[in-house]
Amino acid sequence: MRPFLKTLGCALFSAVFLYSSGAYADPVKIRVGHGSAAEEPLWTMKAAPEVTPNQGKSYDLEYALFRGTDKRFQAFEAGELDIATGSAHSVMMAAAAGVKFKVIASLSREGGENGFATQYMVMDDSDIKSIADLKDKTIGINGARSSAEIWARLALTKNGLNPMRDVKWVALPFPSQGEAVRAGKLDVGAFPQPFAAFEEGRGGMRTAFTSTDGIGQQEDLMLLLVKETFLQEHPQVVRDFLSDLVAATDYYVNSPEQSHQKLIDAKFVNIPLEMSLNMRKYEHPMDARVDEPSMEKMVDTLQEFGYINGDLDLETVVDMRYLPE
Repeated sequence: MRPFLKTLGCALFSAVFLYSSGAYADPVKIRVGHGSAAEEPLWTMKAAPEVTPNQGKSYDLEYALFRGTDKRFQAFEAGELDIATGSAHSVMMAAAAGVKFKVIASLSREGGENGFATQYMVMDDSDIKSIADLKDKTIGINGARSSAEIWARLALTKNGLNPMRDVKWVALPFPSQGEAVRAGKLDVGAFPQPFAAFEEGRGGMRTAFTSTDGIGQQEDLMLLLVKETFLQEHPQVVRDFLSDLVAATDYYVNSPEQSHQKLIDAKFVNIPLEMSLNMRKYEHPMDARVDEPSMEKMVDTLQEFGYINGDLDLETVVDMRYLPE
């Protein structure tokens, strides 16, 4: 009897050990591709991991910076990223072109009564006084078919200019555009936050027009997308990640002094704390949900101007089931 009980005891111990090991399995690594503007809730997850209870248990984050959405998409399609940020226009055009992913959250919104709108800035002594004066000028964008380019193209078209032949486009990272304008390499630069606040603080530049001149409404700016295969393999990890994203958004918005300092310390933001606190802010949806009605209008606009050919069913692209209720 004793050998049997000993064997049974060992078996039960092994079963308990295996169960416990499964409960404390190694965290899943999430490879995240991000940009340099309007993604503060996502950056906060890295800069303030203490507000994200699932991080280090359910998942670990590995961040990679890409200056333009186009470069992030290249890495995303190459299988080098699991989750990536993307400007909403670029994301919709990629979806229409057949790139496979799911949009699972919104990080920020452009414009609106209380939100920041991207500034297109020129030197104070520039002869550009209106959008019509942009003919034959050089405009800075951060990447091909980015939101910065789309807004400017829409503004040009609405004011009688042809964005294909009346202006020249130059792609530069947002952090480089201020110096490019000041050196005369660009006539106009595109400045999201915090780069607009930085250039306003330096002086010598003014806003010629804003993204609102192109879109005329508030809309989602930076979206979060996930590889379909990663979503299928790790649905609970994605839920845990998004739960922490919502917590990080709350911390960023409602604890500004602490969260802004942490972003500066982590080098996600490269401006003084006072400037960061006082600059005009993007709106960040507290529940991280995508504004689907504005997305539908965005798709209609992209179709109208020929950036999307054919229909695009948002229900096949946007999936918010993994966000916390």
